Amino acid sequence: MIKIEINKKADQPLYVQIRDSLEKAILNKTLKPGDKLPCVSNFAKEVGVTQATIRRALEDLSKQGLTKCHVGRGTFIENYENKKQVDGNAAINLFKENFNVFRNTQSRQELKFAARRLRRGISDGLNELMNLAQKEDLIAFGKGIPDPGLFEPGFFESMVKDALTEDQMKYIGSPDCQGLIELREEIASRYVKKGIHITPDQVLITNGSMQAAALVALDAAEKKQSIICEAPCFQGITELFTIHGNWVDTVLRDEFGPVPEYLNCFTGQPFLLSVCPEFHNPVGTDMTPDRHDALAKWARKNKSTILSDEIFQDLRLEGDPPLSFYNSLGEDQTIIISSISKTLMSGLRVGWMISSAVRIREFTNLKRLMDHSCPPLMQGIVAKFFCSGKYDEHLLHIRKIYLERRNLMLECLKQFMPEGVAWTSPKGGFSLWMTLPEGYSSIALLLSAIDKGINFLPGPLFDIDQRFVKHFRLSYAWSGLEQIAEGIEILADAVKELLRHPPGDSGLSGLGNFQ
Repeated sequence: MIKIEINKKADQPLYVQIRDSLEKAILNKTLKPGDKLPCVSNFAKEVGVTQATIRRALEDLSKQGLTKCHVGRGTFIENYENKKQVDGNAAINLFKENFNVFRNTQSRQELKFAARRLRRGISDGLNELMNLAQKEDLIAFGKGIPDPGLFEPGFFESMVKDALTEDQMKYIGSPDCQGLIELREEIASRYVKKGIHITPDQVLITNGSMQAAALVALDAAEKKQSIICEAPCFQGITELFTIHGNWVDTVLRDEFGPVPEYLNCFTGQPFLLSVCPEFHNPVGTDMTPDRHDALAKWARKNKSTILSDEIFQDLRLEGDPPLSFYNSLGEDQTIIISSISKTLMSGLRVGWMISSAVRIREFTNLKRLMDHSCPPLMQGIVAKFFCSGKYDEHLLHIRKIYLERRNLMLECLKQFMPEGVAWTSPKGGFSLWMTLPEGYSSIALLLSAIDKGINFLPGPLFDIDQRFVKHFRLSYAWSGLEQIAEGIEILADAVKELLRHPPGDSGLSGLGNFQ
């Protein structure tokens, strides 16, 4: 039997120290399959801890499949294969085998706490780095909001005047917490025209789509519902769930949608899965019908709810929209969130959520405790803009401009980018997803790009675990045609400089051998 050494002054719990020492001995074959551990009472005396501490350590090892207790005989080391050569589907199968064991061990709470601190620390560091990229003289490939230069002088003033031609008293009194009825009616009507048959009582007006997501996060925390987010995804979603006390698991997403093999690892309970099916941020592509069907099948099997972020749906430049989870799963298993922040003005802070009438009443009560209601004047401005037909005219105008910008960006990438660099071709939205060759870091590239006069968003910003180091997001929302042409050529030069160095491990910071 090996000697277990513990440090009673350490922050790490004693049972964790004992468990980790035994686990190390098992994996390096110091303790071999079939070896018998001392009885709990003798083990406790030998180490100098309570019997309860020993039992908890052994329970964790048993759940990991490293030991097994035989009644009347004692605890024995199991025949555990400590290292498997895996790739492709074999890696997925290994992940499936061990995922639920890991997720349910008693040490999971300690691991969650440590992981939260690590996630937050790296995220804070990345956000500090991004402050360098906010200089006004940079060509802005990092901004994913509407270009204010697309609005004619007096545009917003005329919107306000149009709203105030109606009964102004409705903007003065205490409004309906669920939102102005005329705005909810207009939103419902627009969804019906898209083939999603809802009524105004299934719509809740929120302060932007972020408040809608925050309400979902609060509700999930109260119900202790397990949360899954795509990776990569919009950073604000995962951060919202985290700050409201939810642990966030992730499922890998490629250009087609969440990868079913990884999604199917999550079973046995109702989950809340957050997805962006249309013009995904940051990947830029639509979820394919096959991936939609696989996700819907998974949701039905596990009685899970889909949170569908559809904030970019009015920015379609070509092609048909993807299938709606509302139609394939129904109102009880779907929550849609959206806003006018990407098509009109993010400063208006008008968004909405759509689900069953019962769920919307629950969220309305939760919102009432949060801020009572959204500013009625802002709602009135948007309602009038919708009803007048000016919103649809505005969409035609901006789609034409964004189409030109997207096309030029794709042409310039094809012309200037070196071999080995890849990118997606979005059919709408604001952004596309770049991929560097293996062993090169988008964070190191960003520092070089800033020095040359451009910015973008590196891949780790779109993952709670800061992966996707070789990826980055480019946006054509904010830059004009001349800036796009100039900026992509500059970016390509920065990429070529980066690729002159040999590939390597970028490290936890993502900087690698940044020069």
